[in-house]
Amino acid sequence: MITKCLIVVTSLAACTLHPLVSDIPLDGPPGDGAATSLLPPGTVVPSISTNAALLAQIRINEGLTYATLMTNGGIVTRTAGKSAGATVEYWNFGSAALETNGIAVLAPLYVFGTENGSAFTPSTQHPPLIDTICGDTRYSAFRRVIDVPFTSTYTGQLITSLDALNDAVNLGIVGTPTPDGTWVNMPVVLPGLLLEVGSGVPPVATQQVYGEGYVVDVFQLGTSLGRQPLKSGQVPVGQASSLLSGVASGSGVLSTTPDPALVFQYAIPTVAPTTTPNYSPIATTVTVQLASGVAPSAIDSDGDLFVRSSTGAVTGYYVANVAGYTVTTTTSNMQLQFTEGLP
Repeated sequence: MITKCLIVVTSLAACTLHPLVSDIPLDGPPGDGAATSLLPPGTVVPSISTNAALLAQIRINEGLTYATLMTNGGIVTRTAGKSAGATVEYWNFGSAALETNGIAVLAPLYVFGTENGSAFTPSTQHPPLIDTICGDTRYSAFRRVIDVPFTSTYTGQLITSLDALNDAVNLGIVGTPTPDGTWVNMPVVLPGLLLEVGSGVPPVATQQVYGEGYVVDVFQLGTSLGRQPLKSGQVPVGQASSLLSGVASGSGVLSTTPDPALVFQYAIPTVAPTTTPNYSPIATTVTVQLASGVAPSAIDSDGDLFVRSSTGAVTGYYVANVAGYTVTTTTSNMQLQFTEGLP
């Protein structure tokens, strides 16, 4: 066992959490009240694949490598990493959008359903609504859940855009949209993609939501234990360590190629979250130069590298394992798979 000696360092900037302004678009009435953006019951909503420009926008901005997807038959594959002393699998959906103060950008997810007292039951007939697709201004895969209750005057109309939601609110077809305090990781992807989940289970198909008047394809990730609650209105940002070996080659030269297995700060949760989050897929990459003689294979936990405060900020590192580290500007949506066979 490697003896851990602690060097105290200046704390990294912790995730400063500030509430966003409301992202519920309720600006103004729907014209004269006659023509609206609502669609009649039974309307066939087109797939976003019918819009070549939007399809190209998704392909360019979804955070996945198109050539790799095609090589893999349209399957988003997993990558092996390490966390809490174990090997883990994760999906990498590329860059995570951040505000200028380093907190994660949040986008709304409007979930339609029925309300009975304080209980809200999501509809199994009307898909949720998103406000943006990847490539749009302020797009984010991290979505604040907003409950939208149907009223007694709702007769099956389809709400497929923000304009339609505004119309539905102003016409009394739905009640006031209300954030429920939770969030989901829901990246928009090309129609027809599949998600590798392992354990002999066939790759999982996308789910479908409405957005910009179209049916849009998404993956909903990491909700097998339930949705994560927001922390002071935000999603925590963690770290993932990229390890540079401290074992020199025969010529005495240290490799400059990082080990392929990232070491994640956040571990796979074992219980459902309560009022505070117990996981986040948002990770800023930290490049760690391991101490002399220490190989990446000897490190399988963030706790082998760093000491952290109760807020998750680094307060020190173990000199027996770490020679130094650099916090990069790369922050990604890297979702650990909680359970084999499930997204």
